[in-house]
Amino acid sequence: MEENIEEALSAYDKLLAYINENIPLIGEPFQLFGLEFSISQVLLPVVFLVLINTIANLVRFILVNKILSKYIEDKKTVLSIGNTTKYIILFFGLLFALMAIGIDKDSQLNFTISTSGDNPLMFFELIRVIFLLVLLVFLSGKFKTVFVKQVMSRYSEDLGVNQSIGTIIQYAVVFIGGLIIIQSTIELGSLNVLAGALGVGIGFGLQSIANNFISGLIILFERPIKVGDRIEVGQVTGDIVRISSRATTVSTNDNISIIIPNSEFISKSVINWSHSGRKIRFHLPVGVAYKEDPAHIKSILIAIAKSHKDVLKEPEPDVLFTEYADNSLNFDLMVWTSTYINRPTILKSELYYLIFEKFKEHNVELPFPQRDIHIKSGYHASEK
Repeated sequence: MEENIEEALSAYDKLLAYINENIPLIGEPFQLFGLEFSISQVLLPVVFLVLINTIANLVRFILVNKILSKYIEDKKTVLSIGNTTKYIILFFGLLFALMAIGIDKDSQLNFTISTSGDNPLMFFELIRVIFLLVLLVFLSGKFKTVFVKQVMSRYSEDLGVNQSIGTIIQYAVVFIGGLIIIQSTIELGSLNVLAGALGVGIGFGLQSIANNFISGLIILFERPIKVGDRIEVGQVTGDIVRISSRATTVSTNDNISIIIPNSEFISKSVINWSHSGRKIRFHLPVGVAYKEDPAHIKSILIAIAKSHKDVLKEPEPDVLFTEYADNSLNFDLMVWTSTYINRPTILKSELYYLIFEKFKEHNVELPFPQRDIHIKSGYHASEK
């Protein structure tokens, strides 16, 4: 790799020398940031970057329209991979242009950051490691998206399971790739100072981030919650749409996204409506007047429940006679559903509408508060 770069730089130097010999005007040197440049040294990299940008756009077009569209159905993923490829080509083109004009490891701008270890840690080395780590995280995220949507979806219909497997693989790739990048680029001894500073930062200011990250790993491995689950935590009720390394995104019925730190799901009680499946039983309390026949009321409620298309036939709906209240006979209509788990209020409202219509049709009297008042006239002899 280094030999290829040196050959390319040698060819670039020969081209630059040829231009300076034939067009002396643009070969005159000038000072910039304490470094000596010529117009040709600035103009040629600009032309090179324009050419690289044209090539990058062409590669992106071929990837998006000719190759990836045949294998990946998600258009957003296709566009994202195409744009990522383009930016990577542009970055390496820019890197080569900077090296061509003398901004490389031997440049005056490449100062020493740490002198620990046998080899000092240089500024450009640190920048390169940071870029490669960011690129690794970004590409692993794109790989996870493709893996979940294009590979795992063929073998499992459970989106939560697919997302958990994809995220675990992404973390493993980032961890192993990060170790390889750091060990192959920087001597570990030179990172002692930075590692010590990072440890102090985690101890004081980053402990909540570390706590949320570890909580995210616990969530992924234990899977108390997963993408697609209907949950209640604190005052928040909604569907989980994303579990990241730091926080979990919950979407409410009002289409409001709420970002909850992962530690909340570990340290607090969480109600998971769909942990063991999306088949849920709802309870609808119903009260009628004392003059009504309980058996007749039960038959009406059962018929109403069975007539609703989203109430499951198995298990069958049931009615419990719960109590003799002060003013009413109270019943509990129990129905099972798998489609209204994220809209329980809607199902209850629809059933209550049907109950009201049927009660009106069968002349069922609804309860109202009743009080007996006893009035006594006169006084007892002892009170006179």
